[in-house]
Amino acid sequence: MSKPYIISMPIPPVPPHATCSEVYERFHADPDLVAIPVVTGDKPVGLLKRIDFLIRLADRYGRPLYEKRPVAELMDANPLVIEHNVALDQLNKALVGENKDSLQAGFIVVESGVYLGIGTAYTLLRVNMERAERRMKDLEVARMEAEAATRARTQFLANMSHELRTPLNAIIGFAEFIMSEDIRGRDIRNHRGYISDIRDSGAHLLGMINSILDLSKLEASAFVLREDFEAPREITGQVIRMMEGMAKARGIVLELKSSAHNYDLHADIQVIKQVLINLISNAIKFSPEDSVIEIRDRLNGDGCIEFQITDRGPGMTADVIKRVMQPFVQADTGLSRRHDGTGLGLPLVKAFVDAHGGSFVLNSKVGEGTAAKVVFPLSRCIEHKSAHYEMI
Repeated sequence: MSKPYIISMPIPPVPPHATCSEVYERFHADPDLVAIPVVTGDKPVGLLKRIDFLIRLADRYGRPLYEKRPVAELMDANPLVIEHNVALDQLNKALVGENKDSLQAGFIVVESGVYLGIGTAYTLLRVNMERAERRMKDLEVARMEAEAATRARTQFLANMSHELRTPLNAIIGFAEFIMSEDIRGRDIRNHRGYISDIRDSGAHLLGMINSILDLSKLEASAFVLREDFEAPREITGQVIRMMEGMAKARGIVLELKSSAHNYDLHADIQVIKQVLINLISNAIKFSPEDSVIEIRDRLNGDGCIEFQITDRGPGMTADVIKRVMQPFVQADTGLSRRHDGTGLGLPLVKAFVDAHGGSFVLNSKVGEGTAAKVVFPLSRCIEHKSAHYEMI
C-alpha cells in the first residue's frame, strides 16, 4: 500500500478568545504564514486569513478598534474544511472550482473532525509533485517488468524451439526409418527400441504441452481441484517408484523418510504427485552422480503435512532462486544449457501448492545443495479413522 499524501502543515491554532494583537504579532513575525486556525478543544471553529486580517489591523482606525478584541470577531467562521484522506483529484477539482479563494487564503484539514493542520497552495503543489514523482516511478517499474516479460517470452520461444524440435525430430526420424524398412520388405518387428523411443519422445512432448496448458489454466483461474484422500507415504511411495528409473540411470539413490502414518492428505492427489515429480526430477537433474536425494513426508510442529526433497547438488544463490520461480526461466539459460526443460517446473509447483492454500519454500546454499519444502494447511490434514478405532 502506498504512503498517503500529506496535504497540510501543522500550524499551531489559537482559541477564539485570543486577542487580535497576539495574532497580529504572529503574522508579522512569520511572512510565510498564510492562515491561523481558530480551535476550540480539538475542533476547528474558524480561520484567520492573513490578507483579510492584516488589512483590518493595518488600518489606523482598525488597530485601536480590534487589537484587544477576541479573534472570533475577525475570523472566517465558515472556512473550507477538508478531510485528510480526501482523494487528491477531488481536492484539486474543489480548489480550482467554487473554492478557488481557499487555495490562496488557506483551508483547514481535519481527521474525523479533529484539527490536523492548514492546507495552502504550497502544500497542494507539493503533494501533486509527489504524486507525479510516484507515478513516474510506477511507470518505470511497469516498463522494467514489461521488458523482463518480453525477455522471458523471447527466451521461452528460443528454448521451446529447441525443446520441441528434439523430440519431434526423433519421432519423425524413427517413424520414417521404420516405414522405409517396411517398404523394403524387411521385418520391422525387431525395431521395438525405435518404437519405444517414439513413445518416449511423444510422452516428453505431451508433458511439456500439458505444463503450458496447466499454467494457462492457473493464470486464467480455470484450474479445478479434484480432491480426494491419500496417506502421504502412499503418495511419496508411488512417486519414488515412478522416478527410480531416472535416478538409477545416474546412480542416484532416492531415500524415503516417512512419519505421517496416521494421517491422510485431503487434496488433488494427481496434482500433488505432479508437484513431487517436478521437485524430485529437478533434484535428480542437478545432483551429482552416485549421490543421495532425501524425500521426507511428516507432520510438522504445527500439525501440518509437510513434504521435503533435499539434494546435494550445486545449490543456488538467492538471486537465482528468485529467477527460477518465474515462468519459462531456468537456472542455466541459453541454448547450450546442460538440462532440458521449459522452465515451468517450479512455477507450476508453487501455483499448484497455492491452489491448495499451502506454502512452497526453496532453501539453498551454493556448494551444499537445495531443500524444497511443501507445507499444506492444517485443514487438509485428516486423521485416519482406523487410528480412532485402535484407540478405543
